[in-house]
Amino acid sequence: MKTDHIRDFILAKEKNLTIAVAVASAWAETRQYLVSGFLDRLDSRLKRTLKGWHFDREQRFYENSWACYDLWKPDWNNEYGLGLIWYDYGKKIAFGIYRDKDNFGQRPFCPDILKAVAAIDPSAGKNPWWEAQIPMKHPASDWSTPDILWQMHTDEDFLQSVTDQLLEVAKVSTPVIDRWMRRKQR
Repeated sequence: MKTDHIRDFILAKEKNLTIAVAVASAWAETRQYLVSGFLDRLDSRLKRTLKGWHFDREQRFYENSWACYDLWKPDWNNEYGLGLIWYDYGKKIAFGIYRDKDNFGQRPFCPDILKAVAAIDPSAGKNPWWEAQIPMKHPASDWSTPDILWQMHTDEDFLQSVTDQLLEVAKVSTPVIDRWMRRKQR
């Protein structure tokens, strides 16, 4: 959509300008409402399978350069978790197993976690904050566009795709993390 047409429409009448200002001021709150509804539905689906897990949201989605939807088992002592992260204000989405390096300092990576997640998607990689992270490709890699926001709001297939991918990572990584945590406690 060309913005000059929108600009011309806004400037055609005082009423159009008033409406544009109201829409602009409501946009951030509307987007938060939309993503919150999506994450509430995602919570509901994941909690059916991941009984006893904890769920949380970090930062304001689309307003911080990164925001994350986190879930973890209490036994993991806030050291590991499964995350869905909005990088660059939602222009890049990734998911996988995060590590809270602030909670355990210089502990080495667990190569078995990356190996398990890479079996799902060979593009999985690691960085200081992630044991294994997969760039989201399906249902979309960029969740900042209006069509994707609408799908998040209305499309059950979009929700199911994200649910399935998170559950798949949970399935392959949970036994590995559980073993790693038991070994660490000895």
